[in-house]
Amino acid sequence: MRTFFALMAAVALAAGGDSHKLTLEDLLSAEPVGDAALSPDGNTFAIVRSGQIALLPSGGGWPVTLTSTPGAKSGLSWSPDSRTLAYASQGSIWTVPADGGSPKRLTHAYPGEGDPRQASDRVPQWSPKGRWILFQTGRRGHEDLMVVSDDGRTEYYLTQSEADAGNANWAPDGSHISYTERKPEYFSGKLEVVRFDPRTGQADDPATLYTSPTDRGGGWSIGQASWSPDSRTLAVVLQDSGWNNVYLVSVSGGAPRPLTRGEYEDLDPVFAPNGKSLAVVSNRNGREEAGVWVVPLDGSPARELTHFGAPGVDSSPEWSPDGNRIFFRRTSPLESTDLLVADAAGSAAPKYLTHTTPRNLEAAFRAPEKIQYPSKDGRQIAAILYKPENLKPGVLAPAVLWIHGGPEGEDVFRFDAWAQYLSGQGYLVLEPNYRGSTGYGEKFRNLNVEDSGGGEADDVAAGAQYLVAQGLADPKRLGIGGGSHGGTMVAYMVTKYPDLFQAAIEMYGVVDRAAFNERTNRNSAVRWQMKMGGSPAENRRSIARPTFFWTSTKSGPHC
Repeated sequence: MRTFFALMAAVALAAGGDSHKLTLEDLLSAEPVGDAALSPDGNTFAIVRSGQIALLPSGGGWPVTLTSTPGAKSGLSWSPDSRTLAYASQGSIWTVPADGGSPKRLTHAYPGEGDPRQASDRVPQWSPKGRWILFQTGRRGHEDLMVVSDDGRTEYYLTQSEADAGNANWAPDGSHISYTERKPEYFSGKLEVVRFDPRTGQADDPATLYTSPTDRGGGWSIGQASWSPDSRTLAVVLQDSGWNNVYLVSVSGGAPRPLTRGEYEDLDPVFAPNGKSLAVVSNRNGREEAGVWVVPLDGSPARELTHFGAPGVDSSPEWSPDGNRIFFRRTSPLESTDLLVADAAGSAAPKYLTHTTPRNLEAAFRAPEKIQYPSKDGRQIAAILYKPENLKPGVLAPAVLWIHGGPEGEDVFRFDAWAQYLSGQGYLVLEPNYRGSTGYGEKFRNLNVEDSGGGEADDVAAGAQYLVAQGLADPKRLGIGGGSHGGTMVAYMVTKYPDLFQAAIEMYGVVDRAAFNERTNRNSAVRWQMKMGGSPAENRRSIARPTFFWTSTKSGPHC
């Protein structure tokens, strides 16, 4: 069987004139900033690079590697005195002194009864008052919350029901914990708060502050809430308006109060230390990009923290302890993820604290463009298009459509080394945000409910047809690929549009929904049954069974 890469190489036509070409090795040379956490004293950032924890002065400087142990690291959390870090690795919770020393393993997770991918201990969070570390675990076959003492000698379950619990967060006074609880009956989640006793490590029964109407597509749920400094109010993203907007919820009860309202997506609210404003991540300037915005609680207009000359994606805002600065991460098509800091008042240009893009590769990167094209039913579909350098008018280039997963994913203006590589080899690369994608509101995200492989496949096909109609792509040299639901989409495409693509690769997509529902975790199975209109027994259309890898050539399909 000829692979996708061999076939595309055989039919590739160099667009001509490229002086800089990325290699496959180049794709691995960038080391973007992963998890990052600011110390409570505001002096140091802990970041993950190349699977290890490094420490970086918050004003910028050379990172110093802190760990050298096996296993990837994630979920960095500082102790209140800024002397110790907690993190997850090898399925368990660990701590390591910030001034150096051997890591200490606090928990020993073991495979649970459910999905082995979720059986680990992860997402540690140190209590603001010290001693206890909150974490999420799948030991019992579903998602629970636990605490472990900082010496590792004592563990307690905080949640005892059969529901799934996640997106937890400590109140600043250490006396309460908020989290989201989910069951099939309230699949988009309940916002819960428990009172925590720091002396015993025990929690009271939870109080429900809000129950979300269930998203009919199953793809939305309440995320992590942010506590106000006085531990009286929670800022949380809800979709009551049909878009992800920020609401304020009083811990003492009452209906959520909208703080932002508009046809855009706000995410990741974080209270300022003075409690008078929030930093949020928003796509107000463009559906395919995101910036950090400061939203006052007094109702005055929100303002963008900083403005860049080219579109990109900002994320993970953190306030300095004095509230004068906001740290965040940024990526764009021309730069891998870096850590930046900006004046909270917006009076100065942001400062890069890291520079992770290899300088020798910068000249090889091409800025993509956003395009829109009509689908089969006339609906406008947005997509990111990468063009080869020096693409000559009248010369038809080979094209690759790369399909994101989810389906509630989104292709945005981020660092995409794979698209850059293919573009550098002379290919057009189109990344369509087909119906079902996030970023365009609840209505668009649920257009593929009970229509998997229907309109969403038409959206992708229309993208390929658009490139041909515009005189850009050679109709005889079209390829398609993707992973997860992107892989499922590839399977749909080669069966529904068998003559459109000459090469295809389906990576870890679901091609047997019945088997998937039997073997995945409970939430994933429920979600897909909602999206497909029932279980395979209830709705035969929910059984997707293209079961072979396909490449299409003039002589027909091969497997």
